[in-house]
Amino acid sequence: MIPILVALLECEVSPFPRTLYPEDSGLSIFFTQAGMQKWFRGLLNDGSLNVTGQKFPDIKTSVNLVATKIDIMLTDMVVSEFSVEDVGVLLQGQNILPLVLSGTRFVLRFNWKIKQQSYPYIGDEGSGNVIVSDTNFQAFGKFGCDYEICPNHLSVNIIHAELQIGVLKIILNNKSSWLYQSVIDLIMGVLQQQLQNLITEFLSKDMVKMLNDLLNSYQSYQSYKSDVQITKDERFVSPWIINNGFVYVLFSGYVYHSSNYSDEFITRDKIGLVIYNKFNVESEITISEACFNNVFYIFHKYENSYSSPQFEVIDAPTIQFNNAAALLKVNITVNDSIANIEMKGKPIYFRDQKESGQAIYYFTFEKHSIYSNNQQLNLEALETQVIDHINIAMEKTVYKQLNSKVYDIEKYQYVFDSIGKVLRIIKTSK
Repeated sequence: MIPILVALLECEVSPFPRTLYPEDSGLSIFFTQAGMQKWFRGLLNDGSLNVTGQKFPDIKTSVNLVATKIDIMLTDMVVSEFSVEDVGVLLQGQNILPLVLSGTRFVLRFNWKIKQQSYPYIGDEGSGNVIVSDTNFQAFGKFGCDYEICPNHLSVNIIHAELQIGVLKIILNNKSSWLYQSVIDLIMGVLQQQLQNLITEFLSKDMVKMLNDLLNSYQSYQSYKSDVQITKDERFVSPWIINNGFVYVLFSGYVYHSSNYSDEFITRDKIGLVIYNKFNVESEITISEACFNNVFYIFHKYENSYSSPQFEVIDAPTIQFNNAAALLKVNITVNDSIANIEMKGKPIYFRDQKESGQAIYYFTFEKHSIYSNNQQLNLEALETQVIDHINIAMEKTVYKQLNSKVYDIEKYQYVFDSIGKVLRIIKTSK
């Protein structure tokens, strides 16, 4: 077993007003072991773990034979093919994630040159390929978060890694060389000593990069919409929490207007007490109702997205989850009168392929109740008018989940949790 320590993460300067902690989380992801395994298989199918095109350092060494010494140089070593048959995950706690890549196959292209150091100074050179197949790679990832040095950014270290090479084959392209078999024997001896360490190091680094890239750990925020100054914050508020048989990851999930980051809508008292894996599912995405209210607040205050020429929305719409539906409250002024409208809604969610596979969430509403201080208003027609307008506005003021690249979210079900004040998007094992 080879100890590896890889930390690719560099802390960026954050514009957000405060350091967040686990109890501040508005967005979380939960996996059982089976769910995590499927998630990593999705990463493999998506090509997220791929070292193709990466260059290995040159190998220069000398080999002592019976009566002479041979210099061997292997240069321009590049991975030309890479594939993995399957990935295994074993969640045993201690915030350590063991990953096993089985059936790994490498094809390594290289140039070679040999030269005898003494008379008759025999030498040769050419190109070739190394094929490494039926190989298993095991790595142990440790997740951490330093609130003093790098707040709200996840760091990933591979603390141990091990490579078990199954088949190692060398093919030289200039088979006409009379030294063909001798060269293969020499190169094989060199590679067997050094290739295991090189592949282990490269796979470890690429695995860390994959986790950092796909979980957005060092790109923790981005512009929410191209035409407005709204920013989605998806910082980690905790390292991965890995226990026996399950893992969950906690994010900020807050939304800001980039002209005023100090205008922070969500406070800790708006976050409910979330019970993870409440329904014994394979995987789950949990979004606080405060996150949706955060979106409504920002779009109302800075973009006036919910008013129309016929009526003015007084303050930001607010949503509340009960066990049967989501209720949206909208207060408006119309013809110098005030109307209070409640709408009953359900969530719409999908992956937007135009936005790098980001998950999109919004609600569609229907009639529930209306009250006005002016009984002369046609309340039924007004209610229909407001709901139609709000439903159109909802499609333009969605809640985005940035790090959702491999979720097959259209197959998930939704459940409202009135106690935790969250929307649960769940995937069963079926």
